[in-house]
Amino acid sequence: MTIQPEERKIKVAVIGTGPGGLATIINLRRIPFVDVSAYDQATELREVGAGISINENTWRHLKLLDAAEAIQQYTNKGDPTKIDGEQRNGLTGELLSQKLQRVNPNDPDAPPRSRIERYKLQNALLGQVPKNFIQLSKRLSKIEETPKGIRLTFQDDTTAGPFDLLVGADGIRSAVRQYAFPDHKLSYTGKVAYRTLIPQSAVAHIPGIPQSSAFWHTKDTHVYTDPLDNGLFEIATRAIEPEEQVKKVSWGQKVNKSQVIPHYEGYCETIRQVIAAPDEWLEFAMFGGPRLESVISNGNIALLGDASHPLSGAFGSGAAFAFEDAYILAQALRYTHEHKQPISKALTLYDEVRSPHYKGLYEILNSFGTNAKELEAIQPPLSENEYINERTRRNWNAENQWIYKYNVANVWKDYVQLLDVNKDLSKLDIEKIEKHEQKIAPAVTVSV
Repeated sequence: MTIQPEERKIKVAVIGTGPGGLATIINLRRIPFVDVSAYDQATELREVGAGISINENTWRHLKLLDAAEAIQQYTNKGDPTKIDGEQRNGLTGELLSQKLQRVNPNDPDAPPRSRIERYKLQNALLGQVPKNFIQLSKRLSKIEETPKGIRLTFQDDTTAGPFDLLVGADGIRSAVRQYAFPDHKLSYTGKVAYRTLIPQSAVAHIPGIPQSSAFWHTKDTHVYTDPLDNGLFEIATRAIEPEEQVKKVSWGQKVNKSQVIPHYEGYCETIRQVIAAPDEWLEFAMFGGPRLESVISNGNIALLGDASHPLSGAFGSGAAFAFEDAYILAQALRYTHEHKQPISKALTLYDEVRSPHYKGLYEILNSFGTNAKELEAIQPPLSENEYINERTRRNWNAENQWIYKYNVANVWKDYVQLLDVNKDLSKLDIEKIEKHEQKIAPAVTVSV
């Protein structure tokens, strides 16, 4: 009898275990020929922040990750007549548009968009990862590429490796991205976010609060309010803060209400009362950076989640984007292994699917800037309320809602079909697939 040698496993290191890192771990641990190790700089795993949106595409991936059931217990399904979200003028309180909580006819059992505390999402994902699997207190200090693979050194002087693949899921201020793309620089956007969760009873006396998620816009900032299903009330804001007044901390630090209230004195009475209700807030300095042309490096490093697209929280769907990344990376590894192709080819496939998607998101952001310039150029000048109303109408339209319904599994399926026919698939082809997926995504009815 001839004994077949055991197949050598692909050794993968995942740096960072936020939603994207956890999704990567879950996906890769299901692949028998992959050996995963995970590292996080935190001394304990905890989510800092307030709420997080669970949109249709997020739900889709939570099901794939076997984490949906742990989330569904915190959400109410609602009905098609329930208001799901509103856009309002923050100065006057005027309702500009709203959408109903529509159920996807293709998946009537799927819960609609909801909002939950971030730690609940973290716990749902951690429930799919073995206890003590993640190595904590591992702040990355050095990455070394050797003929045998990638070696990692941490600030506690421990080392790990060699690894065949390094996945940077370490957030917007990614150490892996800094190594792979040293010329890519983040910059402070000039804005901070203030976030908090308080009991709904703390704002129950305030008239005019919508019983749905709502954005309250002014020319330069906004306030987001949302009564969550479990009796909590979320407030998330933007405020302009000069760089010299900001401690450049992108994770939440506690601040007193006296620091927050002055930023919103020009808002309508409803919002002024809402902002005055909490005694304590979490402050996040907002950082952003230009789009990376590629989310891979040297055939052995892949960036994922905020590390791959420093969008500064735009679109409020970062968890879904990271889940999509993790899904495609796993599928690419499966595909190339089946076709006896190297890891570098898997990363090329990953890049060809995900980079055009982020290009599209950056194009939407650029269109926001174009809209602002066009409105500024109108003569005679628009009043502040006219400017707010028109910009909101342009930016928050049904055409951009495909982001939240985007089905990356369909994109991958179509991509592989083309790949099997044309081995030299170009980025132009995947962009066509992207546009097709956007076109077929059901539009959201918006009433004004």
